[in-house]
This record gives sequence, C-alpha cells and structure tokens, in this order.
Amino acid sequence: MQVLTFGETMLRLSPPGYQRLVQAERFEVSVAGTESNTAAVLAQLEISVAWLSRLPDNPLGHMIAQRLQALGVDVTHVSWDADGRLGLYFVEAGVTPRPTRVYYDRKGSCMSRWKPGEWDWHNLLKGAKLLHATGITPALSDTCREATFEALRIAREMGIPVSFDLNYRSLLWTPEEARAVIEALLPLVYLLIVSPADARTVLDVHAEDIAVAQAVRQRTGVPIVATPLRDQQTATAGRRYSVVATADGLMQSEGCLFEVVDPIGSGDAYDAGFLYGYLQGDLALAMRCADALSALKHTVPGDVLWTTADELQQVLQGALRGIVR
Repeated sequence: MQVLTFGETMLRLSPPGYQRLVQAERFEVSVAGTESNTAAVLAQLEISVAWLSRLPDNPLGHMIAQRLQALGVDVTHVSWDADGRLGLYFVEAGVTPRPTRVYYDRKGSCMSRWKPGEWDWHNLLKGAKLLHATGITPALSDTCREATFEALRIAREMGIPVSFDLNYRSLLWTPEEARAVIEALLPLVYLLIVSPADARTVLDVHAEDIAVAQAVRQRTGVPIVATPLRDQQTATAGRRYSVVATADGLMQSEGCLFEVVDPIGSGDAYDAGFLYGYLQGDLALAMRCADALSALKHTVPGDVLWTTADELQQVLQGALRGIVR
C-alpha cells in the first residue's frame, strides 16, 4: 500500500439546485469525507491507497464503504460499530450575495469514538510511502486527538513521511483549541498543506498570500509547506495556483483556470494531486497536478472528484476545451 489515510466520512444531503433547506422536499445524497475524498482521487489515479475509519454496521455505513471501494479505495481495515451512527451534513448552496452554508449533524458519530490502540499501525504502515492526515480528525473528540498523535508518532518512528492538511473547521473547535493541538502535531509532519486563512486563524501567521508558505515553514520547521491559492476572478470563475516552500527556497505554479459548479471537495482534490506528484519525487509536478485536480473538482457536483489519470494528463497539457466528440 502506497498511501494510508484515516478520518470520518459522512453522508452529504443537499437540496436540488440552489434551494434553501427550509424549502427542500428532497435531498441529493453523496459520500463526503475529507480524507476519503482524497483517497478516492488517488485511487482513480492508480495509486494504491487504504482508508481507515469507523462506520455503523448498517446500510448507511455499508453504502459509504461500497462507494469508496468501487472507486478503488481499500476499505478492508474499517472498524464496524454495531450500535453507532453515521455523521451527516447538510449543504445549502449559495450564490452572491448568499454564501454556501454547511450544517453538521455528526455529534456522537462512530468515528468520534475512535481511540488509541484500535488499529495496529506498525503492521498497517509496513511498506507504505506516506501517511496522510488532516486537522479535522483531532477536532472530533479527545480520544480522536490522542489516536491521531499515536498514528503520526508511529509513522515518524518507522521513517514514513506524514502529510497533513491543516483543514480548520470552525464548527468543530475554536482557533485556540486548534492551535494547541496542531502545534503539538507539526513536529511529526513532513509535508504540510495550509491555506492562508488557516495559517492566520490557527498558526497566527500573518503574511501576504504568496509569502505564507515560507512564513509557516520558518515558524514551524516543517520541511515542505504547500499553500493552495486562488484568484477569484468572478463569482463563478477563478484560477487555482500554488506556492511551496522548502529548504531550497520558494516555488510557484502558473495555475489552472476553473469555473464553479460545486467548490466543496476542491481542497481534497488538491491534496490528492499534490501527493500524486510528491510520490513521483517532483514538487513542480505536485503543484501542477494539485492545481489541475482542484480546478476539475469545481466542475463536478458532490464532494468527490470523479476523474481519471488520462483526464489529468489532458488538463495538464491544456487539451480539454469546448466539446470533445
């Protein structure tokens, strides 16, 4: 297995179109979880990836596992909870001046009960090239916090690089709570992905967007820091680009244009693209793939980007335009 990741996956319920929740009479249902979204894209790019989580042993939990497995994600290490519940979240899509809003119904979910010792990380990580985690999992509960430390510590002891997307969620914890935990985790991290907003809110790093990666690297000592950036040209169009800071200095990508159908999950697709290039030993490629896959995700409804390795190559080559017949 090349990549392991872990985290909570929920069901996303969205009213059709741009309806408000109070007027909805039906919902569109999709699988939604930051880490599993990233795993699903990596699997479609033919990277072997396993996702670990806790799911209820009922049709909703099995729906999550079956859909991820269908995309190529290894779900054999999922823990099944006989009396637990699956987290839900509701998305009310907005257009200017009404923002898109997210409402969680995830308290007491199976994954929030995760605790240290549940998975044998020493065996799971044998032969792995990367462990990927995010700042969402330690926000779920005290035991999730402790178990996240356990996973990252064992990976560090085994010499396996840890990638970490800070991914601050204000509905789960305060900036002060997040800062204390994240700062304690970062010495275990080799590759950090952090947005300028999260750098300001959680790490108290205030710099121009293109300088954030270098400022975070200097403050935290993480060897590789990647910052996804966005030029929002209109309410429905923009450009995704990247800045990466390493010991050798700064790198910046040219970026990729996108139009917005559904922005949720674009950060997870970004992570997948960056890890895809990183696993090939090429940070310039990592930035280009991250930008391209994030741009692609903006065009696809739901949390998960459905794509292929061929489509990624076509976007990188600028070959996709108009109608392909």
